[in-house]
Amino acid sequence: MTLAASSCAIAQLISPSHRLITVVGAGGKTSLINWLGMQILPPEKRVIITSTTKIFPRHNVCTILNDGQPDFIDRIEQALDRHRKVVVAQQLDTRSGKLIGLSPAFVTHLRNRNIADTILVEADGAAHKPLKAPAEHEPVIPLESDLCIGVMGLDAMYLPLTEANVHRHEIFSHITKLLPGEPITPKQMLDIAVAPNGLFKGSPATSKLAVVLNKTDIPGGGYRVQEIERILPQEQRTRNYAWFTGSILNGQLHRIDAGPPIMTEPINNRPECFHRI
Repeated sequence: MTLAASSCAIAQLISPSHRLITVVGAGGKTSLINWLGMQILPPEKRVIITSTTKIFPRHNVCTILNDGQPDFIDRIEQALDRHRKVVVAQQLDTRSGKLIGLSPAFVTHLRNRNIADTILVEADGAAHKPLKAPAEHEPVIPLESDLCIGVMGLDAMYLPLTEANVHRHEIFSHITKLLPGEPITPKQMLDIAVAPNGLFKGSPATSKLAVVLNKTDIPGGGYRVQEIERILPQEQRTRNYAWFTGSILNGQLHRIDAGPPIMTEPINNRPECFHRI
């Protein structure tokens, strides 16, 4: 995949109008947020990286914690002025070593304060599995999310449906009707993505939805993408979503559905990318 192809796909995925971007799923959420926040969005843009659950600290990024201090938003603004890219959380959980995230309401408050150009939110956990189904309490998606990106790992495809391979595999089984122990096929990948209680459960009605099938760089990754591409046109229910594949690790992204762009203005003012649709 060429750099130009990736650039065009990115221009179809995110836009300056997407000021609050929420990422859900499994198989590369954290990597995608880091890639978008630290490499894709222009360096002069003010970017907040946060979570509505728990995330591991980013040791190379300025981090602002609430810790019950009254000047929380002032400190966030000052950090953005100085560093442009910051991680924001409530506090450090010393037992898990993770940062406790913000409430969805506070994330919305930050968006409405206009202190950042983009807010990137990790909205659920996946226990380091390549695929997941959401529990009743997740994902925790802020109501003002402009764009929701659902990540799934292609390495889960054709593996047996077990907890070792799929986080909350019993819920996954209930949603997709795949029995535990049976191999996960492209159909189940689509099923979990589009089910009302699946990948995007609780997403706002006004939010744009995009699926990113990550890890095309694995052995057999290209074949897995071809199998997804083969059945996508047959599935009417998938047409409200934009579908991308790629390797976040290698900075690659490619749009595989035939739908229109999910945004109205290209990032970095590059309208020439719209020819790849």
